Amino acid sequence: DIGVVSFCAIDNLVKGAAGQAVQCMNIMLGLEEKIGIDAPPLRPI
Repeated sequence: DIGVVSFCAIDNLVKGAAGQAVQCMNIMLGLEEKIGIDAPPLRPI
């Protein structure tokens, strides 16, 4: 079995470590770098 562990951080501008983590994950998975960064949140606070 393969599992996925996901962590979340609040980064309202997506210019800090949270944005870099998403970009790094996209690169590691062979996806386009900006996928998920410019998408609106599903449940805004």
